[in-house]
Amino acid sequence: MARLKFRQLRLVDVLARVGTLGRAAADLNVTQPAATKILQDLEELLGTRLFVRTPRAMIPTEIGTHVIDYARRVLIDGERFADGLASLKRGGYGVLALGAIMATASDLLPRAIAALKRERPLMTVRLLAATSDVLAAALARGELDLFLGRIPEPSDRSAFDFEPLAGEQLWVFAVASHGLARRDTLDWADLGGVPWVLQPNSSPMRRRIEAAFATAGLPIPDNLVETTSIFATLNLVRHANMVSMLPSTIVAQEMARGEFARLPVQTHVAIGDFGIVTRKDSPLSANARLFIAIVKGMTGQSIPVDDPV
Repeated sequence: MARLKFRQLRLVDVLARVGTLGRAAADLNVTQPAATKILQDLEELLGTRLFVRTPRAMIPTEIGTHVIDYARRVLIDGERFADGLASLKRGGYGVLALGAIMATASDLLPRAIAALKRERPLMTVRLLAATSDVLAAALARGELDLFLGRIPEPSDRSAFDFEPLAGEQLWVFAVASHGLARRDTLDWADLGGVPWVLQPNSSPMRRRIEAAFATAGLPIPDNLVETTSIFATLNLVRHANMVSMLPSTIVAQEMARGEFARLPVQTHVAIGDFGIVTRKDSPLSANARLFIAIVKGMTGQSIPVDDPV
């Protein structure tokens, strides 16, 4: 381990992404013979081949995949260390890498970040807004300190801790001039024949929508656009006459402007509470502990939290 070098880890990371030594060398600003030597030295050090050479690309071996995963974790930790150190040297409080699902974006998240910045104005907050499956993967890779969302799969509970915060209602909605918005009642069959905007099929919300259609004996609509972006979803509903489902906190704000209407369908889509997700057995930074204390205070949590300072 003491003989591993940063440039070796950078090379296997880049090589796994681009597939050829020529492109990896260009990305690292070294010659191809130099990149070849770096890889040879690493394979000799570890005593095993990390990539299989093929005419079109270099394919990681099983052990190579293990080394690539390790390299990425080390590189991420190194980047975060450097960024936090730079912030501390400027008199700041380092960096908080935070993830959040869309349900928190309209109210809880901005209020919590505002309170956090009042406490520590020179802290750098890095925010990743995405679905829970994307956030869980980023947390597992060490790219996040924590996220506000859900544990996407029951099997993930062995890797993460979860503290519930609040429930979430989901509303089906469309632009106010949409034909379905004029109906008094709707069922899922009515919604199956119109274009939809949905989250990707790996997200918890998408799976529950698919389950609602399946319970009604219907397939998922095939006329759809997939996106994790709230902005894109709202604009597709607004300008492309599409239907979508989002948390009620987001839809209610748009309905107040008169552009959108909640469609009168019984959703019965239970998505469960969202909460604070952290890695098991991984110590939290002072910044993360302070953010968690703020969020719990805003959601009425009475769980005591250690002094984050």
